Amino acid sequence: MPSGGFPTGIIRRILGLFSGRVKSVRRAAQQRIPSYFLYGEAARAHDERTLHVESIEQRSSRHRWKIDAHRHRALHQLVLVLKGRGVAVAESSVSHFSPPALCIVPAGTVHGFEFEPGTLGSVVTIADELLQELARREPALTVLFKDPFTLELQAGSAATAELLRTARLLAREHAQGAAARGLALEGCLALLLARVLGLTSATERAVDTPLGRHRQLVARFRAAIESGFRDNRSIPEYAKSLQVSESSLRNACLKATGQPPIHLVHARLLLEAKRQLYYTARPVSEIAYELGFDDAAYFTRFFTRRAGISPRAFRARGPQA
Repeated sequence: MPSGGFPTGIIRRILGLFSGRVKSVRRAAQQRIPSYFLYGEAARAHDERTLHVESIEQRSSRHRWKIDAHRHRALHQLVLVLKGRGVAVAESSVSHFSPPALCIVPAGTVHGFEFEPGTLGSVVTIADELLQELARREPALTVLFKDPFTLELQAGSAATAELLRTARLLAREHAQGAAARGLALEGCLALLLARVLGLTSATERAVDTPLGRHRQLVARFRAAIESGFRDNRSIPEYAKSLQVSESSLRNACLKATGQPPIHLVHARLLLEAKRQLYYTARPVSEIAYELGFDDAAYFTRFFTRRAGISPRAFRARGPQA
């Protein structure tokens, strides 16, 4: 008998009941996260060779450019963003991205997106069975789809250009009903995944370089922006929360993105402002105060300077392709 006076058997039964309740709560929480075939479509059996390609705007524009948390049980996704900033949420991580960018979403991952209105790009959905078949020939694909991640691509580079050309070829083949379409699609998919592997391998090799460390700090900074952009936090406050000096943060942002830290904060504010203007009828002054501006006139100048159009004119015009 333990020192507390309770028989060991009783304690075990209590712990067992508690453990069971914890598991049931977790199962209930998981059940509240919807599982879709494609976003908004009821889950259903898929063909082992399922390969679907659609534009980001085709589905996201119908949902106000916000894709709420959900999962695909046996379908992997590759999201390629060509125009428009946004935020990707995968499990417990939050990633900001600027185009061109690539998001990998393994099957079963709880994920969601918030795109800037007018975002352009494509979503490639791949059946797990098809991916595993390709992985038997190229085992690195298993590692590629092991965890979700978001990667900003180098605009104008030869590797990025090849990836974009291959993505366009895959989309064109998917839209056609030509003979041997399945064979052409799988060939394009294999080539696309090979391009992605080349890009990610180069990124992994760069993790321990100075630029790789700068990118890691910027990724942490962007996650901090997501939780603090409405609070009007200063750059010194962000640096303190990241446990780095202000100069280190500025240097990392300049090296990794070519922009100072304040520009990354402003980009997130602008993204949220555009969504609020386009999808709500709230007064400009109310939106300004929610985003941490004490003066609506200053918010108007801020928005106009960065968007090239006033808030009211943007609301009247709407996003442009």
